[in-house]
Amino acid sequence: MAAVERMAGAWRELLGALPPSTTRRPTPWRPTSVSEVWARRLAGATTPPRTTPCPRPAGSWRRPAGHGVEVRAIPQAGPELPYRTPVGLALTDVASALVWAWTDRPVGDPSLSGAPELYERLRAELDRPELLLELPEGRVRDTPERIAERFGPRRLPVARHRRTRRAGERLRLRTAGGVRPHGTAFLRPAAVTDPGTWREVREVTDLAEDLDRLAPLLAGGGLERMMRRALSGAVPAGGYEADPRLSCPELVARVAAELGTGGDAAALYLQLAALAAPTDRNVRRWNGWSTRRHAEVRAELLATGAVLEAKRARAGRTLFLPGDWTGLKAPHLPLETAKLTTHLVRPLWDKWIRSPFVRVLPTAPLHEMFEEAWRRTLG
Repeated sequence: MAAVERMAGAWRELLGALPPSTTRRPTPWRPTSVSEVWARRLAGATTPPRTTPCPRPAGSWRRPAGHGVEVRAIPQAGPELPYRTPVGLALTDVASALVWAWTDRPVGDPSLSGAPELYERLRAELDRPELLLELPEGRVRDTPERIAERFGPRRLPVARHRRTRRAGERLRLRTAGGVRPHGTAFLRPAAVTDPGTWREVREVTDLAEDLDRLAPLLAGGGLERMMRRALSGAVPAGGYEADPRLSCPELVARVAAELGTGGDAAALYLQLAALAAPTDRNVRRWNGWSTRRHAEVRAELLATGAVLEAKRARAGRTLFLPGDWTGLKAPHLPLETAKLTTHLVRPLWDKWIRSPFVRVLPTAPLHEMFEEAWRRTLG
């Protein structure tokens, strides 16, 4: 016992100790792609994560061995940080954790009490004028002066390169083949404050795909709407936004009337049409169904001809929408090809995808995605 106490003391000296908690918090489930520190922030942990915010400017530009430029975060002035301490906020990881919290977990889950505070920290980071987000496939089709109004902070130092030219003070471009400028571009999110500005950015650039993937993170985007929805009380505590009977009951009634089914079958159809991972296990968890009840609803929906039954590897379900199928590799689940567009996902190679988040996750509040899925069905 004495040896154990000595070991504990040594670890406390190295890592520090948390104050004892007088209330018992549920242990948060977390996606494997989100680090423990952000899972603790979702649970409302008061200990700040071991990261340091980026200073002004948000990054240092450097010329790597190949072509182009890259931005790397630099720590604030002061004592040297411990080895491998993350610098800056892991934007994609944090956004992914929040989307999961607000779309896949029950409303009012106490293990997610810190989600609003975590969102505010993410919002503050995105609103910093110094922050740059990379648009790796950027091409530009307008004057450097107009484009420069929407990219990067002023006077950010840029490493010169023989194949690059500077567009004003806010955007770095590389010319390819003498046809037109293109290359790596960096968006300043703080400059995109309203839909009008967003349309202007799209008009002067050929960055539609990259820009659309950033849209859920920007002010007024899908992530902010998810946060407002979670705080609205529209779905009762303990229920799931992923259950259309709770999140959009009027839509379920319209779908049931169109399909000629009961409300449960209509809800299942909307889940299959809108969600990326409506596995049998998830559906039963969201809807509170037993295996027997799920089988009954599945048979009712299948009889309408709106879905088809099949066996597909790693799908976790037997009902699917008609149409093409995309077999994404683990850790992602395969899904109907039409859902790649609604989730802003483009498969790359092997297990890699280009997406707003680290996984295939909703890009808008689920009641909006259910409505959009039904409009596509009617169209």
